[in-house]
Amino acid sequence: MTILRHTNSVCPICLKQVPAFLEEEENDVFMRKHCPDHGEFSCLVWEGKPSLDAWTSGRFPLTRPEDRPPKSCPEGCGLCADHLQKSCTVVVEVTERCQLKCPVCFASAGDDFEPDFYVLEKLLHDVHRKAPGAILQFSGGEPTLRDDLTDLIRLASSLKFPGIQLNTNGLKLAQESGYGQRLKEAGLSWVFLQFDGLRETTYQALRGKPLLTEKIRAIDACKEAGLGVVLVPTLVKGVNDDEMGDIVHFGLSRFPVVRGVHFQPISYFGRFPEPPHNDKRLTLPRIMRDLAEQADEMIDLSHFRPSRCEHERCSFRAIYLVDSPDKIIPLTSEPCCCNGRSSDEGFQSSVESIGRRWGADISPKTCRKQEETPQEVDAQAENAFDRFIRLYERGSFSISAMAFQDGENLDLERLRFCCIHVAAPDGRFVPFCAWNLTARNGRALHRKR
Repeated sequence: MTILRHTNSVCPICLKQVPAFLEEEENDVFMRKHCPDHGEFSCLVWEGKPSLDAWTSGRFPLTRPEDRPPKSCPEGCGLCADHLQKSCTVVVEVTERCQLKCPVCFASAGDDFEPDFYVLEKLLHDVHRKAPGAILQFSGGEPTLRDDLTDLIRLASSLKFPGIQLNTNGLKLAQESGYGQRLKEAGLSWVFLQFDGLRETTYQALRGKPLLTEKIRAIDACKEAGLGVVLVPTLVKGVNDDEMGDIVHFGLSRFPVVRGVHFQPISYFGRFPEPPHNDKRLTLPRIMRDLAEQADEMIDLSHFRPSRCEHERCSFRAIYLVDSPDKIIPLTSEPCCCNGRSSDEGFQSSVESIGRRWGADISPKTCRKQEETPQEVDAQAENAFDRFIRLYERGSFSISAMAFQDGENLDLERLRFCCIHVAAPDGRFVPFCAWNLTARNGRALHRKR
């Protein structure tokens, strides 16, 4: 066994800061830590190829035992002066209500609390003042349950955020005719759609009821409204991790309305059905390898890169031009935004890239042009350069994943580079994983204080 890196974490029982280290054991990497009150803990954080060493770019300095973050981290998040990244995306939670009672929910949604419009109006102005260049995400609970959501989107649009994203289960989009169009007219840029798979048994396990038909109706409603969609599956080992390739194929069959798939392996905070075990963990390298295996040779491990603003052990991405649902062309030459660049340049590049990919125009006129059949294109006898330009103009399709941290694997080095921040009701910006962090008994560190 070899110690690869020293860092700091929290005790999953009391959530107090404790020293930790990453240790390699055969081809896997574990986080080991010790709490003086609750003992030893070990959690799988990386497994197999690409190896952690090969994946690591050197962008982040090695942490020495004496390089501890502030003692108040993560309890004192807000952001502190020691935080090392700007806000790329700011999440505003507009309600705790939800029409579902999912067994898996990082927000433990389902309460009746909902902030007043004028409270949120003040919060949106505050977010714009502090992070005018960030993408804004409306989340919850289920934000579409608010009758005034279009007013909130219109207000955000008037503040000229570079992108406005809706995180939704899609049920109201599926059920209410014209709702997607109203969101689009208010200024919504794209939809982040909870989409866990193509089997009803998956939805029964993760959401408590069959929902596949509603999800497809929601996508159709977004197409009619001219709203781009990113499919967001929550991955649970043994439930839907074998559906990743099918989800990608489905997304490609709905391109250009579906702009990409953003996988989120389950993290054990909020509400989840059972205590975490290493044999239930889905790590980033495991997801990359399984995607390559399940996608019928369209995807190769070499296509994946660390994502842009956040720490490289938090996420990965691959970007493709779409020739057909069965043929995609990787844009592997696009560099990571922060390699050799300043934090400001990386932040700006990330925001622009997300807006360009997920917020691309998919108006009905554009869709008709983009859905041109291969036979029609062949008749034009285009050369290779013309073909590339045509595909580029259609926009790109992204495949990405974000591994959120919980009390078992929270790495304060990663947390300090977090660029996804929740706007707390008191005006603080709290890194996403700190905001949602819960102890094994369900006690939250920040949420619902």
